[in-house]
Amino acid sequence: MFNVKVAEGTNRKTRPYIRECLKKAAREGRIDAAICAGSPVDLLIMPRGADREGEKAGCMLLAGGQSPDGEGKSVRCGLSVGDELTLSSIGRENALLSLQSDIMTLSGTLLEPQEISVELSRPAEPEAVLAAAGAMLLLGADPNGLKLS
Repeated sequence: MFNVKVAEGTNRKTRPYIRECLKKAAREGRIDAAICAGSPVDLLIMPRGADREGEKAGCMLLAGGQSPDGEGKSVRCGLSVGDELTLSSIGRENALLSLQSDIMTLSGTLLEPQEISVELSRPAEPEAVLAAAGAMLLLGADPNGLKLS
Protein backbone atom coordinates (compact mmCIF):
# COMPACT_ATOMS: atom_id res chain seq x y z
CA MET A 1 0.00 0.00 0.00
CA PHE A 2 1.24 3.48 -0.89
CA ASN A 3 1.08 6.37 1.57
CA VAL A 4 -0.15 9.61 0.01
CA LYS A 5 -0.15 13.14 1.37
CA VAL A 6 -1.92 16.12 -0.18
CA ALA A 7 -0.34 19.44 0.83
CA GLU A 8 -2.46 22.53 1.42
CA GLY A 9 -2.36 24.88 -1.58
CA THR A 10 -3.72 28.34 -2.22
CA ASN A 11 -7.01 27.09 -3.70
CA ARG A 12 -9.13 25.73 -0.83
CA LYS A 13 -11.24 23.54 -3.17
CA THR A 14 -8.36 21.56 -4.73
CA ARG A 15 -7.14 19.60 -1.69
CA PRO A 16 -10.55 18.26 -0.59
CA TYR A 17 -11.38 17.23 -4.18
CA ILE A 18 -8.11 15.30 -4.58
CA ARG A 19 -8.46 13.61 -1.18
CA GLU A 20 -12.08 12.61 -1.88
CA CYS A 21 -11.18 11.13 -5.30
CA LEU A 22 -8.27 9.12 -3.89
CA LYS A 23 -10.22 7.83 -0.88
CA LYS A 24 -13.11 6.66 -3.05
CA ALA A 25 -10.78 4.99 -5.56
CA ALA A 26 -9.01 3.17 -2.71
CA ARG A 27 -12.34 2.00 -1.22
CA GLU A 28 -13.39 0.71 -4.65
CA GLY A 29 -10.08 -1.09 -5.15
CA ARG A 30 -8.96 0.99 -8.14
CA ILE A 31 -5.76 2.02 -6.33
CA ASP A 32 -3.83 0.61 -3.37
CA ALA A 33 -3.21 3.75 -1.36
CA ALA A 34 -4.08 5.54 1.86
CA ILE A 35 -4.07 9.22 2.75
CA CYS A 36 -1.59 9.75 5.57
CA ALA A 37 -0.56 12.60 7.80
CA GLY A 38 2.87 11.37 8.81
CA SER A 39 5.76 9.74 7.06
CA PRO A 40 7.11 7.94 5.17
CA VAL A 41 5.23 9.39 2.22
CA ASP A 42 5.38 7.58 -1.12
CA LEU A 43 3.52 10.27 -3.08
CA LEU A 44 3.27 13.93 -2.10
CA ILE A 45 0.77 15.98 -4.09
CA MET A 46 1.69 19.66 -4.19
CA PRO A 47 -1.14 21.91 -5.45
CA ARG A 48 -0.44 25.47 -6.60
CA GLY A 49 0.94 27.57 -3.76
CA ALA A 50 1.81 24.66 -1.46
CA ASP A 51 4.86 25.18 0.73
CA ARG A 52 7.53 22.53 0.10
CA GLU A 53 9.55 23.46 3.17
CA GLY A 54 10.49 20.25 4.95
CA GLU A 55 8.35 18.06 2.67
CA LYS A 56 9.96 14.81 1.52
CA ALA A 57 8.51 11.91 -0.46
CA GLY A 58 9.48 9.14 -2.83
CA CYS A 59 7.65 11.01 -5.61
CA MET A 60 6.17 14.49 -5.86
CA LEU A 61 3.25 15.43 -8.09
CA LEU A 62 3.70 19.13 -8.78
CA ALA A 63 0.55 20.93 -9.88
CA GLY A 64 -0.04 24.41 -11.18
CA GLY A 65 3.29 25.39 -12.68
CA GLN A 66 5.60 24.38 -9.85
CA SER A 67 9.09 23.34 -10.86
CA PRO A 68 11.06 20.35 -9.56
CA ASP A 69 13.65 21.06 -6.89
CA GLY A 70 16.10 18.46 -8.15
CA GLU A 71 15.54 16.07 -5.24
CA GLY A 72 13.92 12.74 -6.07
CA LYS A 73 11.32 11.85 -8.63
CA SER A 74 8.74 14.42 -9.65
CA VAL A 75 5.93 14.67 -12.19
CA ARG A 76 4.49 18.02 -13.24
CA CYS A 77 0.86 18.51 -14.19
CA GLY A 78 -0.61 21.75 -15.42
CA LEU A 79 -1.35 23.86 -18.44
CA SER A 80 2.23 24.90 -19.24
CA VAL A 81 4.69 23.72 -21.83
CA GLY A 82 6.96 21.15 -20.19
CA ASP A 83 4.31 19.66 -17.92
CA GLU A 84 4.19 15.89 -18.27
CA LEU A 85 0.41 15.77 -17.83
CA THR A 86 -1.76 18.45 -19.39
CA LEU A 87 -5.44 19.02 -20.02
CA SER A 88 -6.69 18.81 -23.61
CA SER A 89 -10.34 19.54 -22.77
CA ILE A 90 -12.74 19.51 -19.86
CA GLY A 91 -16.52 19.40 -19.58
CA ARG A 92 -19.09 18.79 -16.86
CA GLU A 93 -18.89 14.98 -17.10
CA ASN A 94 -15.51 14.23 -18.66
CA ALA A 95 -12.03 15.49 -19.39
CA LEU A 96 -9.35 14.55 -21.86
CA LEU A 97 -5.80 14.51 -20.53
CA SER A 98 -2.62 14.39 -22.54
CA LEU A 99 0.37 12.51 -21.17
CA GLN A 100 3.22 14.34 -22.91
CA SER A 101 6.14 12.12 -21.93
CA ASP A 102 6.88 8.76 -20.34
CA ILE A 103 6.23 8.49 -16.62
CA MET A 104 6.92 5.62 -14.26
CA THR A 105 4.19 4.68 -11.78
CA LEU A 106 5.13 4.08 -8.15
CA SER A 107 4.94 0.33 -8.76
CA GLY A 108 7.32 0.56 -11.73
CA THR A 109 4.93 0.42 -14.70
CA LEU A 110 5.88 2.64 -17.64
CA LEU A 111 3.12 4.88 -18.99
CA GLU A 112 3.88 6.16 -22.48
CA PRO A 113 2.53 9.36 -24.06
CA GLN A 114 -1.19 9.05 -24.78
CA GLU A 115 -4.57 10.75 -24.55
CA ILE A 116 -6.50 9.66 -21.44
CA SER A 117 -10.25 10.02 -21.13
CA VAL A 118 -11.45 10.75 -17.59
CA GLU A 119 -15.02 10.37 -16.35
CA LEU A 120 -16.00 13.07 -13.84
CA SER A 121 -18.81 12.50 -11.35
CA ARG A 122 -19.15 16.26 -10.87
CA PRO A 123 -17.64 19.41 -12.35
CA ALA A 124 -14.29 20.40 -10.88
CA GLU A 125 -11.58 22.96 -11.45
CA PRO A 126 -9.00 21.99 -14.09
CA GLU A 127 -6.06 21.99 -11.66
CA ALA A 128 -7.90 19.68 -9.25
CA VAL A 129 -8.82 17.28 -12.07
CA LEU A 130 -5.22 17.19 -13.31
CA ALA A 131 -3.77 16.59 -9.85
CA ALA A 132 -6.30 13.90 -8.91
CA ALA A 133 -5.91 12.10 -12.25
CA GLY A 134 -2.12 12.39 -12.11
CA ALA A 135 -2.08 10.91 -8.62
CA MET A 136 -4.38 8.08 -9.68
CA LEU A 137 -2.09 7.25 -12.62
CA LEU A 138 1.03 7.32 -10.44
CA LEU A 139 -0.72 5.03 -7.95
CA GLY A 140 -1.45 2.46 -10.66
CA ALA A 141 -5.00 3.23 -11.79
CA ASP A 142 -5.84 1.92 -15.26
CA PRO A 143 -5.57 4.80 -17.76
CA ASN A 144 -8.34 3.13 -19.79
CA GLY A 145 -11.54 4.07 -18.02
CA LEU A 146 -10.06 6.49 -15.49
CA LYS A 147 -12.82 7.78 -13.20
CA LEU A 148 -12.77 10.63 -10.67
CA SER A 149 -15.61 10.66 -8.19
